[in-house]
Amino acid sequence: MRVAPGGRETIAAVATPPGAGGVGIVRLSGPDAVAAAARVIRREPGDLPERQMVLAVARDAAGERLDEVLCVVMRGPRSFTGEDVAELHGHGGAVNMARLLRAVVDAGARHAEPGEFTRRAFENGRLDLTRAEAVLAVIEASSERALRLAQSQLAGRLGERVADLRRSGTELLAELEASIDFPEEGLELSARAELGARAAGLAAACEALAATFDAGRALRDGVHVALCGPVNSGKSSLFNRLVGSERALVAEQPGTTRDFVEARVVWSGVAVTLIDTAGLREATSDVERRGIELGARRAREADVELHLIPADSLGRAERPSSGRVLRVVSKGDTLPAGAEVPYLVTSAVTGLGVEELTRSVLDLVMAGGAEQDGGALLTSERQRELVMRAASGFGRAADAFAAERPEEVTALEVREAVGELAGVLGEEVGDEMLDALFARFCIGK
Repeated sequence: MRVAPGGRETIAAVATPPGAGGVGIVRLSGPDAVAAAARVIRREPGDLPERQMVLAVARDAAGERLDEVLCVVMRGPRSFTGEDVAELHGHGGAVNMARLLRAVVDAGARHAEPGEFTRRAFENGRLDLTRAEAVLAVIEASSERALRLAQSQLAGRLGERVADLRRSGTELLAELEASIDFPEEGLELSARAELGARAAGLAAACEALAATFDAGRALRDGVHVALCGPVNSGKSSLFNRLVGSERALVAEQPGTTRDFVEARVVWSGVAVTLIDTAGLREATSDVERRGIELGARRAREADVELHLIPADSLGRAERPSSGRVLRVVSKGDTLPAGAEVPYLVTSAVTGLGVEELTRSVLDLVMAGGAEQDGGALLTSERQRELVMRAASGFGRAADAFAAERPEEVTALEVREAVGELAGVLGEEVGDEMLDALFARFCIGK
């Protein structure tokens, strides 16, 4: 392995999924990337044109023919990582790709760590951290709307929103520090009120951005919805109706579902995992008790619980829907005509209320962010926590303005809030956090 004078190593990895395929790609990045690729195809680095495919034969260190490949080079800083990048496009297949990768490693590269290409793009200023996170989101997108959101963030929309808030906070801080530097002038009462209003506005804007997290997480990770209720309340029948096929057994005798059954569907472009849990009842065996406990735990972990109330049990007192719990009447086709019911009525037999139920679930999990779908939504706990800290800092600054506290104290609060927003973009973050984040990436990206 060759190391550049600055200590930066050249890395390499297979950039295409494992397994058989028509084309596979070995990617290199670093100061020796072009030279290493040139050694493998027996060319001079200067003979490889910029961003043009070159047909060649790849050979190992002993000169044995490996594969006919297309080689392309993208010299830095006009590349994804900001460094020199080279790619060898060969025939797909795990064995062929392994041989090509071994050849470029023998020619001067080392095996890349997970996410190392994207990390170098971040460290070289090609991406802010929100866009780097979006790279992983694009790869892992499980629905059309998740992909649309990830692509929007990869294009920089979330980063631009955070940068705008940070810029406004920096301008506020600059005015405060100017008054500190020139104390003889001080802040007039009207100026203090105006700056306080701006700090409060920034706090509100950060809180609104933080409120998009539930919607962003739902789009990124999908939604888990558990069907709960007593035995024979129609959970499995409604589950099958929502799935569109018979995934859960349905029978007249109680206790057919022993623990829980899961199925994946897509509602309005959002990935949804439906969970049919065991009916609530007195267990008659240890196995049955364990199954009920597993289903109950899975329901507690879900984003939304649908508590089914059989139509023939409506006379009993029921609590209203609240928080993440939606109460739903099942077997609605058995209700008398014109019956007034305080809950959403559904029927697995006729399909009554099923579409409304799916909309209600999505409205619940997308609250606070649906209007920004595909745009500036927070999608990670890291982002949400930093934005909430920024909101708290700006809020404390607004309170300090109102209480006429020393300007040095107020400036400290604003400075900390601006720093939290900088952290969202990846500035002033430690290696430990970056290591944890990029470890989630696949090798080769």
